[in-house]
Amino acid sequence: MIATSSVAIFGGSFDPIHNGHVHLISSILNSQKFDTLIVVPAGDPWQKKPHASKEDRLEMTRLAIKGMKVEVEDCEISRSGPSYAIDTAKLLIKRNPHAKYTWIIGSDALLNIGTWHKIDEVRTLIDFLVINRPGHVIDASKVHPEVRWSSIEITALDISATEVRAALASGRDVAHLIPIEVHRYITEKRLYGAA
Repeated sequence: MIATSSVAIFGGSFDPIHNGHVHLISSILNSQKFDTLIVVPAGDPWQKKPHASKEDRLEMTRLAIKGMKVEVEDCEISRSGPSYAIDTAKLLIKRNPHAKYTWIIGSDALLNIGTWHKIDEVRTLIDFLVINRPGHVIDASKVHPEVRWSSIEITALDISATEVRAALASGRDVAHLIPIEVHRYITEKRLYGAA
């Protein structure tokens, strides 16, 4: 009998990774729904332009979740060209073809899933687990009709990377927004206008 496992994929630009992301990762781990959780920083997200380099975002991600039972996957950082979920899904499936893969997304992203590159192929390879974000109610009638998804009740922290970058640029206190190791790294590298 072939051993199977359940693998969760949590991707994002992590520009920068913040306490909202860390809270979500911790909550997914505590749910014990998955055998493995893989965090995938986007290399070159095709729907947004990151402010920090992909190398800096990868390092901040590693610092933020150091000590947690999570894998950080750098395939999108090392791959050239735009970062697409389809490429990452295929790579992970090739490495472990017997696992069941679930991509974790916010409820706001679920409504835009029809715009994902090759979504008709993506949806045949992986399922989606939707995290409710503050201010976003899932309207199932607006979701791509053939995407397999479920939701989980995790109270997401209402923090955005945009908010973190603005606070850093204006010199406001960010202790409640980002892990201390990430703040130290940002300060040393003078990212996001931090002094």
